[in-house]
Amino acid sequence: MEGLWKFLLLLAVCGPDGITGDSALPVGHLQPLGGHRPPDVPIDELYTIPHPREFWDKYVKHEKPVILRGAAKNSPAFTQWTDEYLKEKYGKLEVRLEGKREKHSWLPIGVKGIGRDTIEHFIDTYHDSDAYIVSQLPTDMYHEVLVQPCLTCGTFRNSLVEIDLWMSSNGGSSILHKDAFNAINCLYKGTKHWKMIEYKYEHLIHKAWEPSREIGGYSEVNVHSVDLLKHPNIAKVPWSNFTIHGGDCLYLPKSYYHQVESVGDVNLAVAILFARLEKFDDFDCDTQKVEFTPLSDFEVMWNWEGFGNMTMGHADLEMGIRDQLHELVDEGDGKLTKDFIFQLLMMETPEFDEEFNMDKAERAFQAVDSSSKGYLDSDDVDALDWDALRAFTLVFENQEPSNTEFFEYTVTYPDDIVDVIVKLAKKNGQLTRSDFIDAYMTQLGGTEKYGTEIFDRLVEGQGGDVVPVKDLTRERMDYALHNWLIRIKPEMTPEMDEERDERSKEFRENIHGLSDVQQHTPDEL
Repeated sequence: MEGLWKFLLLLAVCGPDGITGDSALPVGHLQPLGGHRPPDVPIDELYTIPHPREFWDKYVKHEKPVILRGAAKNSPAFTQWTDEYLKEKYGKLEVRLEGKREKHSWLPIGVKGIGRDTIEHFIDTYHDSDAYIVSQLPTDMYHEVLVQPCLTCGTFRNSLVEIDLWMSSNGGSSILHKDAFNAINCLYKGTKHWKMIEYKYEHLIHKAWEPSREIGGYSEVNVHSVDLLKHPNIAKVPWSNFTIHGGDCLYLPKSYYHQVESVGDVNLAVAILFARLEKFDDFDCDTQKVEFTPLSDFEVMWNWEGFGNMTMGHADLEMGIRDQLHELVDEGDGKLTKDFIFQLLMMETPEFDEEFNMDKAERAFQAVDSSSKGYLDSDDVDALDWDALRAFTLVFENQEPSNTEFFEYTVTYPDDIVDVIVKLAKKNGQLTRSDFIDAYMTQLGGTEKYGTEIFDRLVEGQGGDVVPVKDLTRERMDYALHNWLIRIKPEMTPEMDEERDERSKEFRENIHGLSDVQQHTPDEL
């Protein structure tokens, strides 16, 4: 009788198609990602690095990953980047931190605040902490990283977008996600287990909603325990499974979904991100030396010195920015103006008001209108150097808060801070400095520095370490949280995103329609 009730319960939960033979639940249910079927998409492994032409023709052109065994061993970083060496030579440089379990860990706190540390402090603490370096590589370290020969000539050579550093100890885990750019990921120490899913199966991976203007993306699936009742489509997905060891590199195509487990006492990697190329020109491959070349010999679109704001995650200056400016010139009947940029911003970022977008349009246009003639034509866009394109991009694109030194203002939320203040005050009849700062740090994951800032502003003009309940007015708390409140940004909603897509289509149809009319002669009209 008990067996019958169990069967009926499972039938109600799974449906008749979910129970086959002796199986009570879908194969792989509540198992790690990949438990639904054996890996069945092979990945090429090479022990010699292909020429750039072959690399393009066989792999990049077809968005096909390839493992390059031993390709990282030529870099000085492979042998030199020990804990002691990094601490002594690069210890004062800063790095960005994440938790070892992506999107499932509190953000680590380094000596520079939430999500920011120095290399020397990280080295001193990372073996016993949840901290994981996920950062731009400081430029001082470039000369010890060699670029693989397959990227050293033709279109590849000028396509490097960003260089990233990854470092952890005793394990780390990512979600299932995709990246915007092509990458060659080279592992210097440790082991990484990769699970990969082709982009063409994106509709089956239960992708989390993001605005359509975003290029990246991630799956809602818990990769450590896949709920196939909640996310059944993942069971239909073919996948790849392989291991990268210290000294190996992987070519990871743009938008290829992947989930990575990092293991080892030290796990250290550098990723060379390069453009989402649609064609390849081998113009100098017969004259340029195709060999391992120091990264410091290349011009990278987005660099970081190891201090101040990072530039991690910005657009490709050529395909993402210059080509976009050319498109806008064409859509503007041969001229790009500040007002046209404003119209574009109102269409692309409807969550922001007109005042915000007009200010952004004015500053972005000023960055590229070097002649002050009030418009750009196609020749003007061609003449823009990377410095001008960078200046435009830094204004036009919204700054990622985790790139800044003031990240904490956006990760501890004003409503949560107010809630802590109110509860402490009600409980004790007053708010003390020590109680608040302790609660801010332990309950909200903030730092003493920022907790002190809040309390100092609460008692500004009065001093002391105690605030009576009667003085905790909304006005006073808003004043104390000023630096948090001014950084609150409106959010894009799915409804706004659908409307944006419709407006974008109408906008471009109107522009093209106007251009067609203007191309006719008066007699034709």
